[in-house]
Amino acid sequence: MQTPIRIAVLLFCVVWEVQGAVNCTSAGRYADPADTTCKNYSLCILTTDNTFISYDYTCPATSLFSPVSSTCTTNYVCNTTNTTTTTNTTTSACTADGFVADPSSTDCTSYIQCVQINGTFSETVLSCPNGTLYNPNTTLCDASYNCTSAVSCSSAGRVADTTDTTCQRYFLCVLAANGTLLQYSYTCPTTSVFSPVSKVCTTTYTCP
Repeated sequence: MQTPIRIAVLLFCVVWEVQGAVNCTSAGRYADPADTTCKNYSLCILTTDNTFISYDYTCPATSLFSPVSSTCTTNYVCNTTNTTTTTNTTTSACTADGFVADPSSTDCTSYIQCVQINGTFSETVLSCPNGTLYNPNTTLCDASYNCTSAVSCSSAGRVADTTDTTCQRYFLCVLAANGTLLQYSYTCPTTSVFSPVSKVCTTTYTCP
């Protein structure tokens, strides 16, 4: 008589477990967007019938979940302090799950966490800890990142940072939905420089 009860309890636990905090669109581990402690995440698994199931997990007490490496680690700094608002918008700065620069921030102190839910991106505006700025190259808050802009965008595209003598820094100008140009600072990988001719990082361009 106890066997049916045990099976019912087991099925109940499984049903509860697969109601993950993240709406899975691909296999992998993803941060729980509602968790301000950076400890909770969901594991998305593709089943044989091409549907996804999601399992919720919590990192061990001494670690946090890094959305960059998709693992629990002691090296990640939780950047979810001073969460402002979460909105669903048709004009989204998001193109994939993860973190992007906040287009409305002129001082690089805030950024956006992107989570795709039912085909629509949920954007959560987060603030970097004091003394750090959002670095779009690493998608982390960085104490050494320089947010100053050396150019003003006049059209969409990439343009060299003329103040950089190493020729590795450049700006990406993006045309927003409201008609304004947004400007983001980037740095080429250490083995390449930015070519103002081809507008890409390359190893064939010679820095003057």
